[in-house]
Amino acid sequence: CESGVRECDLPQHIAVIMDGNRRYGKAVHGSATAGHEAGGRKVMEFAKWCIAEKIKVVTLFAFSTENWKRDPSEVAALMSIFVRHCKEMFEEARPRNICVRFLSTNPAPLPAEVRQGMAKLEEDTRDCTGLYMNVCLSYGSRDEMVQTCQQFARDCVSGRVSPSDITEKSFSQRLLTKSGMHQTPDPDVLIRTSGEVRISNFLLWQLAYSELFFLEKAWPDLNKNDLLQIIRSYAQGRDRRYGK
Repeated sequence: CESGVRECDLPQHIAVIMDGNRRYGKAVHGSATAGHEAGGRKVMEFAKWCIAEKIKVVTLFAFSTENWKRDPSEVAALMSIFVRHCKEMFEEARPRNICVRFLSTNPAPLPAEVRQGMAKLEEDTRDCTGLYMNVCLSYGSRDEMVQTCQQFARDCVSGRVSPSDITEKSFSQRLLTKSGMHQTPDPDVLIRTSGEVRISNFLLWQLAYSELFFLEKAWPDLNKNDLLQIIRSYAQGRDRRYGK
């Protein structure tokens, strides 16, 4: 690994709030849409860096349930970008052995073309094992936890489980990051770009013991050295005691 960190000391799972695309686009290109395009291109670049550093899982916050409140023209532009990038990711993901999954707590508003692109990309990469990439699209963590509680409530009413069966472990197992064929560990590291210092309704349960890194630069400005510095800091400078 270019980071120089032993494989046993690497973070297994890195989560990213890819913030700052709009501000980057307006400042550099005079267009918010151009910033979103640049942010989309950065995704596969980031994935390549993670593969080179032997990171096993990445989870990317691409579009929140709150983002539907943005200007309709910006949302429409983002949906078009998602469709295009699904096709571009397909061309790169399978040859690089990247398994892509989309995590959504409210998929209904997503245009049919977006949902079709998501389904095709998931199906075509489901057997890949080099890197597991979760893309959170129309996702909100509070929604995720409420929906999990509702599942348990229905199962209690039907008699399939009892209240005593609801534990931290069983709750975790029903979250989206644990669903499907590839159950992923909770993130070891959270990266948020663009200078904001908050979690913004992202993986609230899963980030309980994650190491948090907040960068001033926008997501499209991120470079590999930023990632290497975070990996080194995680391995060498952070003492994870889990409350002990």
